[in-house]
Amino acid sequence: MALFDKLTKKSTPDFDPKEVLPTILEALEKEGYRPDRDNDIRIVYKNEGVYFCLYYRVEDPEFLMVRATFERAAFEDVEEPYLYKACAATDYDQKVSKAYIDDEGDIVFSVETFLFPGTPIAKLALRMNDALGSTVAFFHRTLKEMVGKKDGAEEATTQPSGGELAN
Repeated sequence: MALFDKLTKKSTPDFDPKEVLPTILEALEKEGYRPDRDNDIRIVYKNEGVYFCLYYRVEDPEFLMVRATFERAAFEDVEEPYLYKACAATDYDQKVSKAYIDDEGDIVFSVETFLFPGTPIAKLALRMNDALGSTVAFFHRTLKEMVGKKDGAEEATTQPSGGELAN
């Protein structure tokens, strides 16, 4: 029963929840991004030309998420099954991220985490940023490869799948 209590008992963070977004904003600025805190729970910035939104709620101090969304119109020339397959391949390969199609048909990528006491928030946020950038890039490469194969393209792939090393 003691293990169950540890898993279900909410711990008090050892950081001030009101300082989480300012800390992340400062870390992103130091890395050369131009972040904007556009409301109480969100920081918006561009990474490689893609808008990323980082979300944090003081009322839910143990949860942090960064997300990027592409409108369905950005992929209007791609058949829907390929989008779903590329999302599934991304979910499978990119360990800490999610890729899915929402109710409006937009493609959504996110990296989510829990903040535990002692977590270096700035460092974690920058790592989440990198993970999301990697996820978006992986999705686009995968989708291009899938659509290319459908069109009969003879494009050789040098990127191994599933984390295996190429020989």
